[in-house]
Amino acid sequence: MTQTSETQREGRLLRNVLFTFFVSGAASQPLGSFIPFLRDTYGFSYDLSGVLLSCQSIGNLLAVLAAGFLPVYLGRRRSILTTAVWMAAGYLIFASGMGTPVLLVLACLMTGIARGGNSNFANTMISTLPGDKATRGYNLLHGCFAVGALLSPLLLIFCAGRWPGLGWRIMAGLLCLLCISQLVVYAKMPLPPEYAKKSITSVDLRFFKVKQFWLGAAMLFFYISTEYAIVGWLVTYFQDIGVLDPNQSQMMNSLLWLVIFLGRMVGAVITGKLSRSKLLLLDGVGLFSFFLVMFFSRTPAPIILGLVGVGFFMATIYPTAFAFGSDCIRGNDLGCSVMIFTGSAGGILTPAMVGFVAERAGIRAGMGLIVVFAALLLFSILLSVFSVRTAQALPEKGE
Repeated sequence: MTQTSETQREGRLLRNVLFTFFVSGAASQPLGSFIPFLRDTYGFSYDLSGVLLSCQSIGNLLAVLAAGFLPVYLGRRRSILTTAVWMAAGYLIFASGMGTPVLLVLACLMTGIARGGNSNFANTMISTLPGDKATRGYNLLHGCFAVGALLSPLLLIFCAGRWPGLGWRIMAGLLCLLCISQLVVYAKMPLPPEYAKKSITSVDLRFFKVKQFWLGAAMLFFYISTEYAIVGWLVTYFQDIGVLDPNQSQMMNSLLWLVIFLGRMVGAVITGKLSRSKLLLLDGVGLFSFFLVMFFSRTPAPIILGLVGVGFFMATIYPTAFAFGSDCIRGNDLGCSVMIFTGSAGGILTPAMVGFVAERAGIRAGMGLIVVFAALLLFSILLSVFSVRTAQALPEKGE
């Protein structure tokens, strides 16, 4: 393959992956916005609501782990189709109105399985791009995810306002159709070469011994713990503390993702101009500080200011932390899977913990747990930056 044709294939691959991850963002995030409707329609408690959020994370975690091995035996295309199809199935259950806890738990697991498969596939494909093109690709990738996550709540507000009591189910039906279009793109996109030998013994496992890989995974763990809890409980929190009405609370979800999208576009522009370490430090301090502003405020203006700051500074943490840890796993499905798996484990714990505490001590106490995880995220960033600077200083001392 000539250099020109390879560049064209990479461009087509990037465009296709960006679209499929846009769909993943649109379909992954509405669960948090659905929670108030599920509670009103079926009378769910905080406990059960938290379990539903965590079930999506469990499905995500299982799929991420499986996605590291499935391509070895099924190939990348059949592997991603096998996991992605469950998103459409999950939203079909939501749209049908079958509100038994067992079915809704299954639906949340299904959306999580698809999300995990989408995430591992997209990040692996971007990791095959060379140099700064990959770092820029990560920011564009997660920017497209943010656009999908931004538009979904707006469409939900429209549907709920136009068809009260039924709008959220109509929204689920539309997402089901969107997920079907994603499957069509997966079936046709140009993929890079795969394993010559389909055996687990052919997979490079050296990344397990690289410290930088595990530091990146640790940052992802605490970031996803924080992000999932914020996104999953944001709407319910604002409604239940009485600061914002239901429509305004839903709008805050869209505002958060709008700011995240803008932040990721800024990240794509400044790639190569600001070191990863400096960007991670800035993001960690900013996220922690602005979440404190949002959490301790009691009036709309400072709450919105805090939310904007949270969204902007959390925007580039995931892509930068992933790029930080993925230098040693370029194009390695299992390496990407292990990193995302480690990070996604946090998404199981935190939403359920917030719901557990909220049921017993109130929603504000539940959200207080996020302060702890944001602090742990900042600590993991400091540890990673210090480790990198120490490693860079050692050769200089040797000289």
